[in-house]
Amino acid sequence: MKKIELNGFKSFAKHTVLELPAQISAIVGPNGSGKSNVVEAIRWALGEQSLKDLRGKKSEDFIFNGTASMPKMGKASVSLIFNPEEKANIIGYDEVSISRRVYRDGVNEYFINNSQVRLKDVVEILSKFGLGSSSHHIISQGEADRILNASSKEKREMLEDALGLRIYQLKRQEAERKLKKTKENINQVESLRKEIQPHLKFLKKQAEKVEKALILRERLKELCYEYFSKEENFLNKEFRRLSAEKSKPLDELKLAEEKIKNIQRELEGEGETLPVNSELLSLEKEIEELRLKRLTLERDLGKCEGMIELQEGRQKEAGKEFIERPLVLKFLDKLNKHLKEGFSQTVFEKIKKAVEDFSEEIKVYKQNAISAELENLRKKRNEIILSIEKIRKEESELAQKLSQMKLEAENKESHKRDIERELYNAELLAGNLRNHLKSFEIEEEKLKSRKEELESERQSASHFLGAEISIPRGPSSGNSGNVEDGSWGPNEREQCRREIERLKIRLEDSEGIGDEVLKEYQQVKNRDEFFSKELADLDHAAKSLVDLMEELSEKIDNDFQKGISDINKEFQNFFTAIFGGGTAELKIVKVERRKTGEDETPTLDEIEVGAQASEEMGEENGIEISVNIPRKRIRSLDMLSGGERALTSIALLFAMTQVNPPPFLVLDETDAALDESNSQKYAKMLKDLSKRTQLILVTHNRETMKQAGVLYGVTMGSAGISQILSVKFEEAEELASQDR
Repeated sequence: MKKIELNGFKSFAKHTVLELPAQISAIVGPNGSGKSNVVEAIRWALGEQSLKDLRGKKSEDFIFNGTASMPKMGKASVSLIFNPEEKANIIGYDEVSISRRVYRDGVNEYFINNSQVRLKDVVEILSKFGLGSSSHHIISQGEADRILNASSKEKREMLEDALGLRIYQLKRQEAERKLKKTKENINQVESLRKEIQPHLKFLKKQAEKVEKALILRERLKELCYEYFSKEENFLNKEFRRLSAEKSKPLDELKLAEEKIKNIQRELEGEGETLPVNSELLSLEKEIEELRLKRLTLERDLGKCEGMIELQEGRQKEAGKEFIERPLVLKFLDKLNKHLKEGFSQTVFEKIKKAVEDFSEEIKVYKQNAISAELENLRKKRNEIILSIEKIRKEESELAQKLSQMKLEAENKESHKRDIERELYNAELLAGNLRNHLKSFEIEEEKLKSRKEELESERQSASHFLGAEISIPRGPSSGNSGNVEDGSWGPNEREQCRREIERLKIRLEDSEGIGDEVLKEYQQVKNRDEFFSKELADLDHAAKSLVDLMEELSEKIDNDFQKGISDINKEFQNFFTAIFGGGTAELKIVKVERRKTGEDETPTLDEIEVGAQASEEMGEENGIEISVNIPRKRIRSLDMLSGGERALTSIALLFAMTQVNPPPFLVLDETDAALDESNSQKYAKMLKDLSKRTQLILVTHNRETMKQAGVLYGVTMGSAGISQILSVKFEEAEELASQDR
């Protein structure tokens, strides 16, 4: 696998690409960051149908559902890009891209190199890669001991997939389908051959029946009149019926296509009117700045009011110790008045000058009586209050504008989805109408062919009757059916045709038209010989298919037996390396099975949807696992601890991979239950295993991380979206050496 591309799958809202240039690639990150979503994306793209195995309840669960900062998406897609290498000749591509998409209405689409295909096609190309349907090459979180918990039959199927026998099973099923079809063809050819045998014998006896020529000729004329009249009326009626029935869906299709164009134009216009996220973010930022400014002013207002309260308090305290200021001012005004009046006439110049100086000082005192500081504080408070009110007004207006823009965006997005849904329904209706009209075209072609056949038969009949057969629109002289009402059953028609053909043959014979009789006889004989040759070829093909099925069955059985033997050797080696001894073995056992009936061969499409054929009880081979851990008496796998089960599963999984390495192996935290000692053993086995197969690991284990050539870190920020950070150890080591 060269690359993994995710777009809108679960927590990966943005287009994410994971390059896999190394033999071992590790994915790390905290719990809940989306690591296992990468593993599930691989399993999902390869055609997994079990929603439970993908941690979902419906297809919509695989689509990014949106967060506060990013809207939900309408579809999810995953693409896996492969480099077939030595299998390029078998597969037919130098690079293979397998993609899967899902929409919110539940529709799934599959693509191979950007061409839409069926799930069956994906299964077939994966089988050429050596990947089966049991997904043994993908071990998701918590599934390390899945093979231990599987039934005997399921274990056998996993091992068959691991041994690369899936392609032979598909070939055997295809051979069974072809054999069934070949037997049907044999039955059809035999039926056709039996059908012409009486006519072939009949041609041999035509020379003996010349004496009835006149009677036969008259009877032939009546039959031809009846046949051509009814057939002509029937065809005209059918053409009129088709024309009438076709007009309504044609008009509906025209309206539907016009509606699709209008919706598409409307949808293009909707895309241009949607508000940009940057505008909303800019407006939110401006509101936040105003809010911070208002909070600052409110704090300043509080400080100012505190200082005013402090100054007023000081004035009250001063009033308790001295005479109240209004009385002092009143006294000073009165004193100043008396002084001026008393010394209005010059008595002593010096005293007058002193009084004038004293009067000036009193004026100064009066003018500065009111505290300037207190007045300034009150003035500042009023200014702050006005600023706060102004900011609040601006903040309210911007908030209202932001709310309106969001509401308009939501309404437009909802309207756009409604338009897209309407477009989908219109296209679906147009497709149904086209299919419906196609059926009319097919029926019309059949009628045209039948009309041409009628003209050919008319020419043939004129040869016997000496002139062309005219078709008057009056009642038939015959005694069967109404000519003009168009009623003309297939049995009646076929019976009439057969009678006409029989009479023509007898007329040819009786009138000495030997060449024509011999010519027709030779044609029928050649046809019979052709059928005979076809039967021989079909019998040979059926025998070849049976031989192929037996050969494939024998190969599957032999390869399975050999594969089990090879796996057992590797299983024992890995088990001994992990547990320091003991024994581990796979045993073939007989189990009851449910098999399809002899006349029912499931096709690939039936396998794909899990169709069940008629069933009956029988026996087949299954697989059981026997282990014996050193210093323990283990009678069954149920007696193993969680760690022992994980280690046993790992040993078996690695053994299967050693015998027939898959193109890649995905392990999701299979080392979670291992202690430090076993982690080191596990890491060493991974290193050895990577020489034969590509490994993609999800892990928290440092020993496992050390073996990776590329390390991908998965993080999830406050936005709730998974993001990827990557480190290539070779490049990191090169940079580190340069720094040193």
